[in-house]
Amino acid sequence: MNTITLTEINERIIYKILHLHLYFYIDIERGLDMNLKGPMKEFYSELLKHIPENIKEENVTNFLDNVIEKMLNETTPIMVDDLRKSQGEMLEDQRLLRAEFEARLHRRWSKPLALLETLIVISLESSEELYKENISIAKSKSNIKFEVLIKIHARACQISYEILALLRSGFADGAMTRWRTLHELAVLSFFISQNDNDVAQMYLDYEFIERYYEMLEYIKYAPILGYSELPKEDIDELTSKRAELIHKYGNEFEKPYGWTLNVLDKKNRNFKALEENIQLDHLRPYYKLACNYVHLGPKASSFSLGNIEGSKIIIAGASNYGLANPGQNACLSLTQITTCLLTSYPTFEALMTCKIMDKFSSEACELFVEVQKQIELEEDNYIDELEINERFNCHH
Repeated sequence: MNTITLTEINERIIYKILHLHLYFYIDIERGLDMNLKGPMKEFYSELLKHIPENIKEENVTNFLDNVIEKMLNETTPIMVDDLRKSQGEMLEDQRLLRAEFEARLHRRWSKPLALLETLIVISLESSEELYKENISIAKSKSNIKFEVLIKIHARACQISYEILALLRSGFADGAMTRWRTLHELAVLSFFISQNDNDVAQMYLDYEFIERYYEMLEYIKYAPILGYSELPKEDIDELTSKRAELIHKYGNEFEKPYGWTLNVLDKKNRNFKALEENIQLDHLRPYYKLACNYVHLGPKASSFSLGNIEGSKIIIAGASNYGLANPGQNACLSLTQITTCLLTSYPTFEALMTCKIMDKFSSEACELFVEVQKQIELEEDNYIDELEINERFNCHH
C-alpha cells in the first residue's frame, strides 16, 4: 500500500474531518496564515505536531478522528477560560444593543402597551375587591364555581404580565404562545360560569387524575434521571384517590376532559368542543396559529409574527413587528376572564368595571393594529425607494 507525506494528504479528507469537528474549513498547508486567533490557533498548531511525516492514506481519517477527540478534551478548558475572561465585555455590548432596541420599540408601541398594562391593573384590583367582599359568602354556600373562577383569574393575570413582558422585549411569537394559554383559561371561565357547581367540583377533582398519571411517569423515569423514589404512602394515597373518583364519577372520568362528562358528548370531549359549547370557537384560527409556536410542526420555523410578509429574514431574536395579534388577543381574553369572575357576584361597581375594561380593550386593539400598519407602510415606502434608486443607478 502506498504511503504519502504530510504535504501529499488529500485535502478533501482533511476538509471533511475538520469540518465535522470544528464546523469550519481549514487548509492543511496554510492553516497558520488563516487569521486564526487564541485557542483555535493553538489547536491547529498542536494538531500539525501530532500528524506523522509518513502515513497511509486509508488511515488518515481514523488518525485525525482520534487526535482531534483527544485535543478537543485538552483545549476545551482553554477556550472556556478565554470565554470567561471576555464574557463581561461581550454581554455588556449585547445588553446595550438590547436596551437601545427596547427603547425604540417602546416609543413606537407605548400607547397600546400602556393600555394592556392598565387592563391588567384594573383586572387585579377589581378582582381583589370582589374576593374580599364575597369569599365568606361563597364558602358558606359552598360556591365551588367562585373558587374555580378565582384560581383561573389569578393565573390569567400572571400570564397577562408574561405577555406584556414578551411584547415589551419584541418577542411576538412567545407572546402568542402565552396568549394561547390565556385563551384556554377564557374558554374554561365561560364553561365553568355557564354550568353548575358539580362541573366545577369535577374540574377540581380531575387534578388528582392528572397527578396520578404524572406520578406513573415519575416512577418510570426517576431511576434514569437520578431522582429518589416516591414514598410508598404517597403512591398508595394517590392511587386510592384515583380509585375513589372513578367509583364516584365512573370510568369515563379519568379519560381526557373527563371532568366535562356531564355536559359534553362522550365522542366529543376536547378543547375544540369546549370552545364550540360556549361559542368562542371563532377565535380558533388564532389558537391554531399559536399552536405552531408550541409544538414541533414545520410552520413555526418558516413563519414568524415578527417578520413582515415577503421578508426572507430568519428571525433568531427580537423584532419590533408583529405585536398586534398577541397584544389585542391578550386584551380580549383578559377582559373575558375578568368579566366571568366579576359577574359571579354582580354589583353596580363590578358591572361598571366590565364596561370600562371592554372600552379600554377595544381601544387597545385598534392601537395595536394602527401601529402595525404604520410599520408596514414604512417598510413599503422603504422598498419603493430602494427600487427607484436601483432603476436610477441602472440608467446611469
